[in-house]
Amino acid sequence: MHRHIGLAATFCVLLLATPASVAVTSVEADADSGTPDTLDMLKQVNETMVFHYLDTLMSFGPRYTGSANCSAAARWIHDEFTAMGLHTRLHEWSYAGFSSQNVVATLNGSDTTEIILSAHYDCTQGSLGADDDGSGIAAMMAAAEIMSQHTFNHTVRFIAFSGEEVGTYGSFCYARQAYRRSDDIRAVVNLDMVGYANTSSGGDMIRMFSTPRTQWLADFSSTVAARYPSLNMSVDVVPNYRGADHQAFLDYGYDAAFYAHVDGYPWANSPGDTPDHLNHTYQVKATRYFLALTAELAVQSIPLQVRLTAPHEGQLYLGDLPLLEIAGGRLWHSGLRGTTVLLGSATARAAVSHMHEVERVIFCIDDIFISWDNTPPYEWHIQGKHAPPLGRHTLRVIAYDSAGNVASDEMDIVIVTLAYQYAPWT
Repeated sequence: MHRHIGLAATFCVLLLATPASVAVTSVEADADSGTPDTLDMLKQVNETMVFHYLDTLMSFGPRYTGSANCSAAARWIHDEFTAMGLHTRLHEWSYAGFSSQNVVATLNGSDTTEIILSAHYDCTQGSLGADDDGSGIAAMMAAAEIMSQHTFNHTVRFIAFSGEEVGTYGSFCYARQAYRRSDDIRAVVNLDMVGYANTSSGGDMIRMFSTPRTQWLADFSSTVAARYPSLNMSVDVVPNYRGADHQAFLDYGYDAAFYAHVDGYPWANSPGDTPDHLNHTYQVKATRYFLALTAELAVQSIPLQVRLTAPHEGQLYLGDLPLLEIAGGRLWHSGLRGTTVLLGSATARAAVSHMHEVERVIFCIDDIFISWDNTPPYEWHIQGKHAPPLGRHTLRVIAYDSAGNVASDEMDIVIVTLAYQYAPWT
């Protein structure tokens, strides 16, 4: 997980107890109410499997982005995914003076809607990155090995990112390309530091960093934990933290969240981030939980979905004319990535996928109702209601169907226009 120097002191409490001293409890599996397929998958997760992946990754040594060690680790991850029978590719990227590879493995579903399970395999210079983020890679690869033996409604992509520790550049490049391809990504579950616990409460909890747009995913994450009580895992939902690989997907309009352990880890981004500091029992528990979460997401029906198709994320517009891209990649912490700047009024358009009749589509600036449309194409000429909407805002679209389902999409915009609906001259 990428952070500024000193952020670890505010991000986590430095608890120095020995992880091995923590007993992580469990209950009988027959209390679970999940699907038989998922229950069968959970039984296949074991310490030998999970730590085979973690220990092998550690054997490459420090994996600073662009280094020979980092490239060698990418090839190994690629070969492991390929051996699972997954469609695997190296996604080459270059940005801000760095060049590296993301490893993308695809388990095709019966439709093209995607669920992404991700982690990063790079680490800071001089560190083995056992927890940050070898733990996430190990959990993801174990889940991929098991899920590869099954079929799901939605396509599942397992992605090992590089470039996280230098500015989340690998995930930024991937998310930007996914947006340009109009990939239909339903959810991104990003694992970053999931191998440590040194308190009893921390051993039974996973933390999710969420935004208002991912409230449904937070609710679903807690539902999965309750559905599989044998995991003995609850979900602690807190406000979003920008410095991880989920953020680029949020910036480009996808629902994405970052998951981590709760207890503070004092060895992150240092030579002390070594496997002997991990809690093996917690790492296996976390792996089981993320396997259950991903498998349940991959079979979840999606009765209603809405997506803003115009204006495009991360563009500068003059009216409806796109002038140039606002990359903002180097300023990953500034909130500029994915921000759309409108000079004059552009047209907002929304595409709706639905199983039931669409009753209405409402366009908002921030959380203020401005306009609605009940027939496709769903469009609105962006403007204020009673005053010009100058400055930074959130453009939001909300769709409602006859079955009571509600879906939304949003984008960050900076708008410079004098147009508003109830202008005195109209």
